Amino acid sequence: MNTLKAIVAVISMTGATMTLSAQTPFNIKWNLKDTTRNGEKVTLSYYNGSKRVYTAATIKDGLFTIEGTLVEPSRATLSIATTKKQREGIPWFTSEKCEFYIEGGEVTVDGYPLTTVAVKAPGKSQQDFLAFQAKLKPFEDKERASYNDMLHAIINRDSVATINYKALNEQCKQRIDSVELVYLKANPASHVSLGLLREMVTAKALAEDKETLSALYNKLAAPLKNTVVGKELGELIATAFKVGPGKPAADFVLNDTLGNPIRLSSFKGKYVLLDFWASWCIPCRYENTTSVVKAYDQFKDKNFTVLSVSLEKPGDRKAWVAAIIKDRLTWPQVATLTPEENTTVTKLYGIHEIPMNFLIDPQGKIVAIHLRGEALLKKLQEVL
Repeated sequence: MNTLKAIVAVISMTGATMTLSAQTPFNIKWNLKDTTRNGEKVTLSYYNGSKRVYTAATIKDGLFTIEGTLVEPSRATLSIATTKKQREGIPWFTSEKCEFYIEGGEVTVDGYPLTTVAVKAPGKSQQDFLAFQAKLKPFEDKERASYNDMLHAIINRDSVATINYKALNEQCKQRIDSVELVYLKANPASHVSLGLLREMVTAKALAEDKETLSALYNKLAAPLKNTVVGKELGELIATAFKVGPGKPAADFVLNDTLGNPIRLSSFKGKYVLLDFWASWCIPCRYENTTSVVKAYDQFKDKNFTVLSVSLEKPGDRKAWVAAIIKDRLTWPQVATLTPEENTTVTKLYGIHEIPMNFLIDPQGKIVAIHLRGEALLKKLQEVL
């Protein structure tokens, strides 16, 4: 959940329902008080309801301005590429950023670089966020320092220091998680808490700790539960209880590469790995070629098969087929090639992050969820 944790999955929002709620306009003005970055792009990212928005504008005369709309308060991130001088000694520091909450109106950002700017934004959410950041900063500073020390040790091939700094970094991350959890429990009516819970609701957490997520969600104030994000999280957590081990796998039908309909229930009598991926998802492609291919080749003659469901963007049939051929995926393949298909299947299984999979037994019941890497092979060895 901390700001420096590695990205291990790609969020798939292609099937997200667009909200018809009223849009509130906002504008962001950044006065760098410095013209050396003129002509460079600055990126703004935020959630507008359930949709992740990325937009950019160019710095001119030391000023940056951007406008947008949103349906409810959202944590936003401004980012810009670092300069060559900033990367001296820490070459992996490729971008600098600042975070704040927007809920409409004018946001002013003063100073340069982004890591030290002063941000003023209207609304209670930003006030809450500033108080939260003050509590979190000491722990984030230590986490960032230990992370940089770890990478320096790796570059210097100092295995002992690498192990020590890695352990320290993990401790710092746990401290950050603890601070976030304490804040969430103590502030059930804050949009900051809703944002923190959103970060916690990952595929792995839904598979392994849905009870904790459900308890945290239930403590949120009713107005937060009724937001677009609140309703989305409620649905994801509720679905996690419907698709857990021992539950029947929901049936569906999608077309294969030749346009022939394939029904999940047609594989009853075999162990089936229901695998969600996409041609555009880099972690999915890696998981396919390193784990799923290996699992299929090893167990295909032992009453086991794979049904891959690709969450493709509309019109991406060629990209989907090309990825199947390139990655040598020889088992049954289907895809959601329309928004309606995507929404139907992702809601059935609560898919908001890929790669994601479900191991289903010959009777059509779910055995295990979110089996990645060696965990997949280990589970198949266990049941087969």
